[in-house]
Amino acid sequence: MLKFLILTGGFITIASLVVWLYSTLFASRLAVLERLQGSTDVSRAAPGDSGETGKGDLKETLLSFLALLGRALPRRYFFRNIQQKLVQAHIFLRAEELVGLAVVLGAGLFLLVYLLSESWILALAGGLLGLKAPDLYVERKKNKRMQILNQQLPEALSIMSNGLRAGYSFPQAMEVVSREMEPPIAQEFGRVIMENRLGKPMEEALLDLSTRTDNEDIDLAVTAMLIQRQVGGNLAEILDKIEHTIRERVRIKGQIRVMTAQQRFSAMIVLLLPPGMFAIIYVMNPDYILTLVREPIGYLLLGAALLLQIIGVFIISRIVNIEV
Repeated sequence: MLKFLILTGGFITIASLVVWLYSTLFASRLAVLERLQGSTDVSRAAPGDSGETGKGDLKETLLSFLALLGRALPRRYFFRNIQQKLVQAHIFLRAEELVGLAVVLGAGLFLLVYLLSESWILALAGGLLGLKAPDLYVERKKNKRMQILNQQLPEALSIMSNGLRAGYSFPQAMEVVSREMEPPIAQEFGRVIMENRLGKPMEEALLDLSTRTDNEDIDLAVTAMLIQRQVGGNLAEILDKIEHTIRERVRIKGQIRVMTAQQRFSAMIVLLLPPGMFAIIYVMNPDYILTLVREPIGYLLLGAALLLQIIGVFIISRIVNIEV
């Protein structure tokens, strides 16, 4: 029981360290972006006014260390995909820094679990969990942000359509959306306006919006906007039709999500129940459960169980993944 409490305390400590790293190291980047978008008072957030030069140097040192860890690993083609996910999740990190953070967290959990359990298999599981945790957090935040973006898009198109009918230009209608609506749609539309004001053509800024969000509904709206800018037409009427289509898609997706909730919950139970039972039995009777990692047949059983578990979760996820 004491080991379990120590393990829990160590995990909470490492998790708190990760939260501190995120909240302190990357807050300055958020302030810079807010100043660029005009949503922050420059005089209030100007560098050097807070007297935190020393803290800024520490932040840059830690950021450089994390990036160095990421770059020290063999060059990977998936860095671009990681960076894309970070942008979609609105997390101000570079891909190298996220990889470095995952390495630090994985190594910390590996050492902590090994010191407490003296089991390489449990330590390896803890290390893999630490390596995967940052990616799971980014994926969860990205999915949540994209879901909110989908829900906000019909209202944003309606505001733009009404603005165009009231005599606003296209950039002015987008600016109204960035001012009147909540994030994330306000952030994305505001970035388009900011890039356009800094000299990027509106067509390129819209294409960047579509690429950055990687969202089918936004891609549909952007395609219609680009075609209208090239061949002309009543953009307000086009946006009304796209708004109706997207509202129906959002409604149907919501119904599918409700109808498949039980299956998704079952997949989560299938994924979490075996490790949960392992942890409970380990606390109650360590010698009994550790037989699995002390005998060769135990490794085969664990491997077979893990493989079957992955197959089961994959099959359930494919069944409930209904395209609209």
